[in-house]
Amino acid sequence: MGFEKFGQAGYISQTKVTPLISYLEKGVVVGTRCKNCGKLYFPPRADCLDCRKSEIEWVPLEGKAKLVTFTEVFFGPPAFEKSTPYVLGLAEFENGLRVFAPISHDLGRRELRPDLELVLKARQSGERVFYQLERPD
Repeated sequence: MGFEKFGQAGYISQTKVTPLISYLEKGVVVGTRCKNCGKLYFPPRADCLDCRKSEIEWVPLEGKAKLVTFTEVFFGPPAFEKSTPYVLGLAEFENGLRVFAPISHDLGRRELRPDLELVLKARQSGERVFYQLERPD
């Protein structure tokens, strides 16, 4: 299983972190943590940029994050052109991890502001799975 079920086409099809898809199908968003130095990554990485080790563990990303900034995309890459316009956000968790992800269409552009509390959720649309930032429950 590869990235054929992830969101829209346009992502690298072969990677050492394909378990991300299995977690998303179960409704869980995960990152990877280096077993050697403890650095946390999202999107998941198979190799640590800090210590260059390849021993990782999968870690659920839970809790609230605060919106740092966002942008509205009007001209996307070819695989995303039909989805424009859409909003991408950068949000920071309490542990300092920053995530860059689409923002739910349920949030209006006028509602978005720095420090807005959001959560990172797994979602499914037909056969496709993805993650997005959205309002906390």
